[in-house]
Amino acid sequence: MNYDFLLINPWIYDFSAYDFWLKPYGLLYLGGKLRNLGYSIYYLDLLDPFHPLLPKPPKRKEFGIGHFYKEPIPKPIYFKDIPRRFYRYGLPVEVFKKVVTSIKFKAVLLTCTMTYWYPGLFVLLNFFSSSYSNIPIYVGGIYSRLCIDHLKNYIETYLRNAEIYIVTSSAEDFIDALQKKFKPSRTPYPVDYPVFDLQSKISYVILFTSFGCPFKCPYCASSNLQPQFVEKSPVQIWEEIVFWKTCYQVKDFAFYDDALLFNFETRLKPVLEKVIDENLKVNFHAPNAIHARFVTREVAKLLKKSGFKTIRLGLERAENRFDNKVTLEEFLQAVSYLKEAGFSLKELGAYVLYGIPEENWEEVKKTLLFLAEIGVPPHLAEFSPIPGTPFFEKAKNFSRYPLEEDPIFHNNTIFPCFKNPPWEKIQYLKQLSRRIRHQLIGIKTF
Repeated sequence: MNYDFLLINPWIYDFSAYDFWLKPYGLLYLGGKLRNLGYSIYYLDLLDPFHPLLPKPPKRKEFGIGHFYKEPIPKPIYFKDIPRRFYRYGLPVEVFKKVVTSIKFKAVLLTCTMTYWYPGLFVLLNFFSSSYSNIPIYVGGIYSRLCIDHLKNYIETYLRNAEIYIVTSSAEDFIDALQKKFKPSRTPYPVDYPVFDLQSKISYVILFTSFGCPFKCPYCASSNLQPQFVEKSPVQIWEEIVFWKTCYQVKDFAFYDDALLFNFETRLKPVLEKVIDENLKVNFHAPNAIHARFVTREVAKLLKKSGFKTIRLGLERAENRFDNKVTLEEFLQAVSYLKEAGFSLKELGAYVLYGIPEENWEEVKKTLLFLAEIGVPPHLAEFSPIPGTPFFEKAKNFSRYPLEEDPIFHNNTIFPCFKNPPWEKIQYLKQLSRRIRHQLIGIKTF
């Protein structure tokens, strides 16, 4: 079969990885725009948990989330002190080669999300530059934008003769460039939504109601990646939900917004009211954390009535806060409104960021106990230093690794901000967090 473009979501090489509504939205978005222009697309998700050629399907849970297929591989030598096993998550290499060699394509489009997941991308770059030397390769994604010098250095050192282009422009500008080089081979597809339908199975769909973030937290690179805060219209959001629900019977939708409740009255509220009025039976999820400051009694009721099943609040710390998104009083009020609206403890949760530079481990413990006291399941979130943020500059002063030299050291599992991570304390906090969730909810949680 002949295609214009082969789009690939790479493997993950890491200590852990979980499909908590994890999709390469940018690549899927690009695929949808190109298909709408008449280009034929083959999408290969190397993390696909439903691929028919997997030796054994991984365990999945409700709402479309679950495990990836994984294979143990040797741990990188510089991680020998990390008390964890290392894996390649995704399709076996032989399955990848079998699929790729069965099709023909004019160009390859690759992505990479987390900066420290680039090894999977590099394996693909090596494969295509050696086996398909006459095929151009385009590389985009968060890693290529935040760590462009690292990527350039690798290409210039090891793949100098390959036709590899690093994409840092907007999707629109990149598509314009592709149109000048390649002619579409098919009839334009009627819609330009992300190509979720090219997966083996649509277990859920990712939604953005806005791009960027009006806040500037010291640990987040959102404003660097998307300087302008851009909002979709309620009509656009509603039509996309209806399309996936009607045409593909999708039930679960995860919002990826960094500021989902910002400008609630003019953006999300009309959509949720329409969902309620039309009695659209869907499940909504907010895994990226919503701002407690914007949770009013009315907001909480609309979230519950419209079908939200997963609500995560951003707390970070109960004391000595390092962002200005919410006060403790606002957080407590939001929890009260959400519980009043009918959200169960299984549906609620709060993120506690830890492992930051100059960490106060006792403060992390106090925050977990505080959440236990007010009845909110805690979810620990390990800190990962992101280039271009104030916390990255801080982390460089404390890390045992050269953070600027190699993004592999940004991995949150290795607790990169410490010369000697206190593994016993870390394990204790993880166990405490799990124990509190178990006691509050009464069941094992993801």
